Amino acid sequence: MNKTIDREFVNSLAKGLKLLMCFKESQRVWNLTEMARENDMNLPTARRYLHTFTKMGFMIKDETTKTFQLTPKVLRLGAWVINSMGIKQRLLPYMKAIRNDLDVTTHCSILEGNEIVALKRIRSSNVINLDLGTGSRLPLHATAMGKAIVAFMDIEEQKKIAEQLDFQPLTPKTITEKDSFLTELQKTRERGYAVTDQELTIGLKTMGIPIFNTKGIVEASFGVSYPMSRAQQQGFENSLIDRLLDVKKNA
Repeated sequence: MNKTIDREFVNSLAKGLKLLMCFKESQRVWNLTEMARENDMNLPTARRYLHTFTKMGFMIKDETTKTFQLTPKVLRLGAWVINSMGIKQRLLPYMKAIRNDLDVTTHCSILEGNEIVALKRIRSSNVINLDLGTGSRLPLHATAMGKAIVAFMDIEEQKKIAEQLDFQPLTPKTITEKDSFLTELQKTRERGYAVTDQELTIGLKTMGIPIFNTKGIVEASFGVSYPMSRAQQQGFENSLIDRLLDVKKNA
């Protein structure tokens, strides 16, 4: 059976964008051989793409190590999109209120591929805090905000996403098996909010809730994080859960 050919699809552009997206926090620097291998390109083709991005100012090349890394110019491709999204403006009053009332760090995020992308974060006064800014990415399997989004998708979509995850262990408490992850999603859906207990960072606990659009489809998540020491305070987490469920209902 012949595959339908999409004559409007620009394959060379897609390859270039895929190459650009290889850069991430866990690997900020690439050499030519690594980039060619990662993108199933031969060396001359990969070299031309890297040369083009360098000439356009999206990358710089270290002539000593023969490696490439991104420049701040890439922010022009996406920063304005994040800043223009109505989700952040919609959630900001709740983020400020919960941060001020309970002194927890508040976050809002969206799902992009298999990662969570931070839209906004307001830090608490606690010493234990993640160093995240707008556009920062985190693996969804180890975050309450990631679980909160995926748990409220349909079951088939959950399974599809779970199949794509590598379940990298970030701490001894990180979920590292697909079945355990899917079970946790079911629990999250039943109670209405997600929890991660030191799965991303030792000493830090997080909770997250889904945020829905007008059609009832989950489009983002709202989360809080706080040191484990605060989890022991009587009534603290109950108050926090009440506030989160109120945001879920009204945001």
